[in-house]
Amino acid sequence: MSKPHAERLSALRAELSRQALDGFVVPLTDEHNSEYVADYAQRLAWLTGFEGSAGSAIVLAEKAAMFVDGRYVIQVRDQVDSALFAHVHLTETDPLDWLWGEVKKGDRIGYDPRLHTPGWVAQAQSRLQRKGAELVAVDQNPIDAVWPDQPAPPPFPLKPHDAALAGATSADKRARIGGDIAENGAEAAVLTALDSIAWLFNIRGNDVAHTPVALAYAVLHKDGRADLFVAPEKMTDAVREHLGNEVSIAPYDGFYDALSDLGAGGKAVLADPATANAAVFETLKKGGADIVRAADPCALPKACKTEAEIKGSIAAHERDGAAVTEFLHWLDQEAHKGGLTEIGCVAKLESFRKKRDGFCDTSFDTISGAGSNGAICHYRVSEESSRPLTPGELYLVDSGGQYPDGTTDITRTVPVGTVGDEEKDRFTRVLKGHIALARARFPKGTTGAQLDAIARKPLWDVGLDYDHAPAMGWAAIWRSMKDRNASPRPPMPSLCSPA
Repeated sequence: MSKPHAERLSALRAELSRQALDGFVVPLTDEHNSEYVADYAQRLAWLTGFEGSAGSAIVLAEKAAMFVDGRYVIQVRDQVDSALFAHVHLTETDPLDWLWGEVKKGDRIGYDPRLHTPGWVAQAQSRLQRKGAELVAVDQNPIDAVWPDQPAPPPFPLKPHDAALAGATSADKRARIGGDIAENGAEAAVLTALDSIAWLFNIRGNDVAHTPVALAYAVLHKDGRADLFVAPEKMTDAVREHLGNEVSIAPYDGFYDALSDLGAGGKAVLADPATANAAVFETLKKGGADIVRAADPCALPKACKTEAEIKGSIAAHERDGAAVTEFLHWLDQEAHKGGLTEIGCVAKLESFRKKRDGFCDTSFDTISGAGSNGAICHYRVSEESSRPLTPGELYLVDSGGQYPDGTTDITRTVPVGTVGDEEKDRFTRVLKGHIALARARFPKGTTGAQLDAIARKPLWDVGLDYDHAPAMGWAAIWRSMKDRNASPRPPMPSLCSPA
């Protein structure tokens, strides 16, 4: 594990020296601030070997550290050589706190402005300046400079998403959001989040594994016209017809030049500091734009599901639930006999899903964990790691499906044969928390974080806890998401949370 990553770390340090940098911050994201990224943007995985979906690293001349949250404390030990990268828990030490303790006066710490939000940049600059160090934006990401076989951005074509499934046409959405932009005092809005672009234009792609989005940027004008920046090879005649004459198509690589022109004459341009990267804000500023800092105007309308999306979600969950039920029945009949493996169960579950109408893909890599592997929150089984399902142990299977009308994510913990009293107690306490949360009544404005304690209380009663969030949301053919808002409305049968 360590040899290739030791060589990569050494190559990166040499490149940092060439760029006159004393360190570099490596996040796990892309130019769109995505949680899940295409292969070309897996810089953290290439450098460290870490395959989780959240984390970051800081590389200095003599030290390096890998930062993860509670979901990945086991995984980081298995995948990242601690002789190369210190393993740091985010709740114990913030990356900037760690950096603060290591930098010296005069140090130059590099970052890629396309991979960080302006808020992070401001915070990092403030911290480093107080110690006499400097935060330096790089023109070329130094990892890209030393990654010899870095994949190219994916070339997959766009696909129209049926307005009947979306519940609204792209033109209707653009007109509505354009009005919101005008109400914010702006002439146009810059959109960089891939899910917002997919939603606004009713398009889907295949650029991120298990996530039907395409790499694209957009500018939406207050009159509903839009500019879509996407690689030319992704466009098809069907997509051009779908988008219509009010959407101008421009090359993906021309986005930042267009931003420079957009702000000419002090035009008011809306951009979301929580989703747009620092390079977007810097480019708009240099171009003379009057930047209106406001939330992505697609975020809330996208979260308010249409009747068509609600019906589609219910239908998708019914079909997918039938596939999972069929799998669980098979598992109940076969597991106690022995001979089953984690990776074999993944294939069997997918075979049941493939029989369902409209199945497009799994919504993420199936988490199939037997025994201790079930404790690895985002465990991804391989031929090398696959364990047998052993009587007396628990088996966790967390999986989902992509369908044209909805996305699913279903997790079940299954006893293999008869398990011990401790396993029964922990399972029961988690179930009690789940039931309590499902039955909770709460006032408007309550957040998911405030409700977490209800789910945790049965475990807290005996001094236990889990080191991750208790829930997530789903979307209309998108991806299971960690962000969610509590709804004050009465629950609907089979209606999943907005994402």
